[in-house]
Amino acid sequence: MRLLTAVALGILLGRLTSRPRIRRLTDNITATRALLRAAQHAGNHDSLTGLPNRSCAEQFYVQRAEIDRHPTVLALVDLDRFKTFNDTYGHHVGDTVIRTAADRLSTIAQEAYGFAARLSGDEFLLVLPAAEITAVTEALDHLTDPATLYTDDGEITVRLQASAGITVNDGTDLITFADMLHRADIALHHAKHRRGTCVTYEPRMRMPRNAERHGPRRRDQHPTA
Repeated sequence: MRLLTAVALGILLGRLTSRPRIRRLTDNITATRALLRAAQHAGNHDSLTGLPNRSCAEQFYVQRAEIDRHPTVLALVDLDRFKTFNDTYGHHVGDTVIRTAADRLSTIAQEAYGFAARLSGDEFLLVLPAAEITAVTEALDHLTDPATLYTDDGEITVRLQASAGITVNDGTDLITFADMLHRADIALHHAKHRRGTCVTYEPRMRMPRNAERHGPRRRDQHPTA
């Protein structure tokens, strides 16, 4: 009887002492999973704006246009005169401009059942259903709404402005994300000559060899048309 009692007490004490260990182990696993989720989010999103990055945009496009073959619009949006904000008011104001633009573009993209991403600097990407192509011009119009920025000298009210290069995949042919981005880049180059406008890519368009590039995208090897 005493032996059975001792065994029972040993088992009970073992369970009692193991519970904190199990709890600590569970807490560690939960914390590790949270860190992994945070790292994954950080790897797929822009730290300044919280928008998805180029990798996320490509995944969205591949699923929508290349796999599901839905007609899709891709638009490169580049802020006009952004360097002026940075040079005049400082990088902290420039960051505010970027975040303001990101919020407005994201709102329009969501309303159009699409996707907004930040590529780099002052350049953004919209991936939208082809039927929502007018959302690109709406996005540019929305950017021009007055925005209040806080500088070292006080408040200022500015109107942002952007240009956009648009290209359309009607779902008939398989067009890769890289090719779509390249076409949109060419269209954006033409749009920047008329600031605040949208230009849709046409096959006859070419990119001059000496054109300034904002990102590590492929150059058009054809001579200027």
